[in-house]
Amino acid sequence: MLNPTQSLEQFLLKIRSKALAFTVFRVRDEDHALDILQDTMMGFVKVVAQYDKEIWVNLFYKILKRRISDFQRKQRWRNRLQQIIPFSQLKANNASHTETENWDNLHTDPDNTQANSVESQYAVEHLCHDFEQALQKLPNRQQEAYLLRQWQGMSVKDTADIMGCSTGSVKTHLHRAMQSLKIQLGEWINE
Repeated sequence: MLNPTQSLEQFLLKIRSKALAFTVFRVRDEDHALDILQDTMMGFVKVVAQYDKEIWVNLFYKILKRRISDFQRKQRWRNRLQQIIPFSQLKANNASHTETENWDNLHTDPDNTQANSVESQYAVEHLCHDFEQALQKLPNRQQEAYLLRQWQGMSVKDTADIMGCSTGSVKTHLHRAMQSLKIQLGEWINE
């Protein structure tokens, strides 16, 4: 008869390869899938003692599905942010050209190829300013929920613990924040 620790280790070894294949398929990146799987296993180990061994597989996959959903939501938001704020492009432009040089090149560039880059940089700066203003207009609790969940990537439970409220309150604050930002920023905000 195996002791509980050995039984848990054996379970995790047995489920690992199938769970990894499932995760890789869902997130389409093996490195991220390994991170998600490790996070799932750590979460599973924390709660497994409360459950009978017969439901371990279902419990494990419920945790895994939540972790995958969280990852995908964060990825969608990161992709959206990359469209809004292409940091590497701004750093490259700031490092290689002063603002005056950019404008000078516009006038000497016969094909006007730099116009799009300057215009897009202006649009990005304008959008960043609008986003910051919209975020500052949110009530404190909505701002806190938004920043912890969307920017820091914290779970609803961790956010609730940090904010000192229920998980339902976190969801309500986040939903209201997203609705307000969506009204102010339109298509750039996506739930």
